[in-house]
Amino acid sequence: MTASLHLSLPPPGNPDWTALYAHPARDAGLLHFGAGPALVARRAKLGRPVYLATPYSLRAVDREGRWSADMSAAAMGDAGREIVRLQQVGVTAISPVALSGVAVHATLYPRPMLDPLDAVLWAEWCRPILDTCSAVVVPDIRGWSRSLGIWHEVRAALARQTSVFVYAEGPER
Repeated sequence: MTASLHLSLPPPGNPDWTALYAHPARDAGLLHFGAGPALVARRAKLGRPVYLATPYSLRAVDREGRWSADMSAAAMGDAGREIVRLQQVGVTAISPVALSGVAVHATLYPRPMLDPLDAVLWAEWCRPILDTCSAVVVPDIRGWSRSLGIWHEVRAALARQTSVFVYAEGPER
């Protein structure tokens, strides 16, 4: 393990990727913008899974802000495609969006058992997965830079000195 690096992170509120882009974690080799599956394969700890952080809450709702099974399935599909891209370069990815989405969809009838938009429930559920993984991977999927969940996951990873790979060069415009 490398020497401990004290990282003062941007505040936990709204995502501030511009501040993170200039953060010392980049120089320390913990934070990679403009990454992709090949870089993850070269730099992630082999044999340990990575945490695939993809947007869900902003993507799984209709224009009125109500949860939509179709939009949820689309968000799960985006996560699934990224799992395959990483698998093709030998990286095992765990996607909380894919796993939780399956659970939500499987328990819709006769009445919904899980609230797909309960941020506290899902943050607590995701924490052990995040703690187990060797890195966090943030694909360039619409909504990634506005996602509070992804922002908190990236901050938590960097606080633990866990590598973060962001596919985009910077925040969405």
